[in-house]
Amino acid sequence: MKTAAIAWGIVSALLVVSTESQSTTEELSEIQNKALKMIMEYFHKKDHIKNGFKVTELKKAIEIDYRTGIFVNLEFALKQTICHKNLWSKPDCELVKNGRTFNCFGCYKFYYDSHKVLSQLIECVREHQVDQRRTENRNRSCKEVELKQGELKPGTYGFLTSQ
Repeated sequence: MKTAAIAWGIVSALLVVSTESQSTTEELSEIQNKALKMIMEYFHKKDHIKNGFKVTELKKAIEIDYRTGIFVNLEFALKQTICHKNLWSKPDCELVKNGRTFNCFGCYKFYYDSHKVLSQLIECVREHQVDQRRTENRNRSCKEVELKQGELKPGTYGFLTSQ
């Protein structure tokens, strides 16, 4: 009885973890979806990519509204589909069972007025290539994108004091 309860607990925990990891892109804001689309377009323009890929896991989605622009940071997993890379956005592309998986990381700083890109960083690598060192380098480089200065938010004033 006790082993059955332990086994049931483990199975329940695995189901919860797998459900949580399958976050969809439907919960992203408009500007986050724009960033995601730009990363996907960048990824599918690579010469070594022949098939289309789909987002299978959203690992991080951050949006910060600064007075100098909007900062977006995304990290997600991609899995290979049966479709050609030119058809990557088709919703009916099935995943390849043992297909390649990639980890994509993107940081954007957008202007307010038109949501044009002020600064960006994109990196997509095979899933197994993401380690602590790569993550630290990504975060350090992303901080530079985040701190990029754009025009001030409409209605924001700056004051200069003399000494």
